[in-house]
Amino acid sequence: MNILENKYYIIRKGNFATNGNTKIFYSIFSTILCMDDYINRNSKDCIFLLIGSTIIWSFVELFLHISKTRVIKPMYITLFGGKQELPQYLGIILQGFQEGGLITTLGLYFGDRLSDYRYLIFLHLFILFIISNIYIKKNTIKSSERQINTFSSVMLIGIATIYNSIKIYQHPQHLYRQLTMFSSMVYISSFWTFFAWYRGFRTIEIHLKKSSYSFIKNENENNNTDNNGNDGNDGNNGNNGNNNDNIVKYNIKKITAFDIFIIFAYDIFFEIGVAYLFFYNLFLI
Repeated sequence: MNILENKYYIIRKGNFATNGNTKIFYSIFSTILCMDDYINRNSKDCIFLLIGSTIIWSFVELFLHISKTRVIKPMYITLFGGKQELPQYLGIILQGFQEGGLITTLGLYFGDRLSDYRYLIFLHLFILFIISNIYIKKNTIKSSERQINTFSSVMLIGIATIYNSIKIYQHPQHLYRQLTMFSSMVYISSFWTFFAWYRGFRTIEIHLKKSSYSFIKNENENNNTDNNGNDGNDGNNGNNGNNNDNIVKYNIKKITAFDIFIIFAYDIFFEIGVAYLFFYNLFLI
């Protein structure tokens, strides 16, 4: 099985990816955590991490959008019972705030407080809020899809892994804090992902590349021939016949429980845990 030639997708359903209200709420929540950390511990780490990871992840989201790695519908907010579509780039910033800023802030904030039972209770109340929010959803219409094994995505994860390893080797005094942050991010994301999958709001698709291609003829193909008996849509005429054919290069794999576990585990462990730990090493060391 060629990991780079096959295509592995994570499919999101429902309005989570397009609901600007939810993203604004989580953005405000993560900002409040940063303020609490600054007021009670006189630490700016959460603030630096929130701002830095939001900026970088907004550029990542922009790249995913331009490269079609993540295909997502327009984002909207609901005000006074009416929907208002957000400008595309404002939606990308909100996406970056949640995908980058929220998760890294949650990881560092709760990771620094794992020994305090009060914050552990707070953490699990937040997780219960996430689960309840998932359970009240009813819309299961596909809202976005993302291929997780594009060459650029794999390269970025590889670079982040190497960079994190170098920083940990150079600054071993940060190892414990990074491990607690990593554990918190993985822990929260595991609950989030499991219940989103269980409720049908997150699924996967696997497209296996075929060893040989097959062709599906377009029913509307012009079958007229010239005086020499050549197809009127061949490559020597104005319309190339290949434009009227669908080249079938992939088979859609029947999904197993093992497939689901492996792909979501990769997403949680590498695309969240390892990738977001990169921001700690970049902004706090």
